[in-house]
Amino acid sequence: MKNARSKIQLKSYSDHGQTHAHDHHQLVLPLVGKLSLSVNSRAGEVAEGRAAIIAAGQDHDFEARDDNRFVVADVPDGLAPMLDRLPCFVQLDAGLEHYVQFLHAQLQQGAEGSQTQHQMLLLLIQLLQERFGDRLRLDRRVDVAKRFIDENFHQRITVNQLATIAHLSVRQLNQLFREQVGLPPHHYLTELRMQTAWQLLERGDLSIQNIADAVGFSSLSAFSDRFAQHFGHSPSHFRRLCK
Repeated sequence: MKNARSKIQLKSYSDHGQTHAHDHHQLVLPLVGKLSLSVNSRAGEVAEGRAAIIAAGQDHDFEARDDNRFVVADVPDGLAPMLDRLPCFVQLDAGLEHYVQFLHAQLQQGAEGSQTQHQMLLLLIQLLQERFGDRLRLDRRVDVAKRFIDENFHQRITVNQLATIAHLSVRQLNQLFREQVGLPPHHYLTELRMQTAWQLLERGDLSIQNIADAVGFSSLSAFSDRFAQHFGHSPSHFRRLCK
């Protein structure tokens, strides 16, 4: 199942689950209740403010009591190879908790199985990497390109420009960047812009036009179109949802 598709769903657990493993990563994010997990013999729990990252191939079982509900994401290994290097149990900050609630709202509105869901998952992966990716060790050339994107995403950036900075061919850069970061550099740039836009919309102190400028879009309409392609709704809709 190396070509398994990504999937996000709402899920509840009951009683005990037998020890098993997946050939994909799984993210378990809390909404209601508590889920006790044992992952490769390490015990922990998913509850308010605390999530689990179960890497592909890791043996795990669970125990759940009382009412519970979680956002559960299945992530193909090839989409996010860095997830097996992140901590198994992570503490969610306010931004991630808000994003989990956003995912919940979108799934309740029928986002399951849609292209929008794939984009939401890519942003979730990026947020997790940003918060907990200090264990990642990137090739120096990939790191140079990634840092350039991180520091200049509000400006026009081309893959040729990145390849020159990294002293790689475009083909080599695309291949190495995808292998180590999880997606090619131009997709990483788009995801970073969308992540930043989401955070600025949630914060609520900038106009949508100013947010478009801040994340490197030359026009409000271009920004709104890209945001809607990613999340299935316009920036103004998302802002109303966050209030």
